[in-house]
Amino acid sequence: MYRQLPRIPQSCPPGFLGRYTVRPGDTFYNIATMFRVRLEALAVNNPHITNPNMIFPGDVLCVPGFIPYPCCIVLQSRGSVPFGTAGVGFVHFAPAGGQAVSFMATLPQPSTFGNFDIYTGEILIPGINGFGTQLFPTPQDPPTWSGRVDLPAVASVMPNSRILIRPSDSRTGISGPVILEGIIRDGSCQMQT
Repeated sequence: MYRQLPRIPQSCPPGFLGRYTVRPGDTFYNIATMFRVRLEALAVNNPHITNPNMIFPGDVLCVPGFIPYPCCIVLQSRGSVPFGTAGVGFVHFAPAGGQAVSFMATLPQPSTFGNFDIYTGEILIPGINGFGTQLFPTPQDPPTWSGRVDLPAVASVMPNSRILIRPSDSRTGISGPVILEGIIRDGSCQMQT
């Protein structure tokens, strides 16, 4: 019985640095639709797939993205924070296609930092501005706060994007200081040093 070995690109071209692993039932057409890219652009940026009509589970495709993703970045604390405060930002595929950023952090109650009752996670993309979401706690003490923002089709995470978490007041909309932050450097998800 012949079994197709997964075809994996050596590297991906600029603008197509994300990687997607083909699943059973995928076609070039539905992958192009999922990533909101023309079918021809997907084919041209994946020369290791000689026939776009024949893809197999396990094949890896280069998909639109200015950084290699999925990727995870450790968020560094800013200022004075309680022991055990830590978090990560995860750039990944959005359920409906495109990119998403998930936030997860172990944090004290927002009131620790002033008159705040929630946390927000934000991705600040150079030249585009920012997108954010409210984070929600688990029942542990201290809780782990998490949330996800799905980026619109016009946005893509790129080098020098900032991922941050800060407390906020849900009634007034006033945001507090950045508690945790990570900067995506040099086209990759690496911890800021």
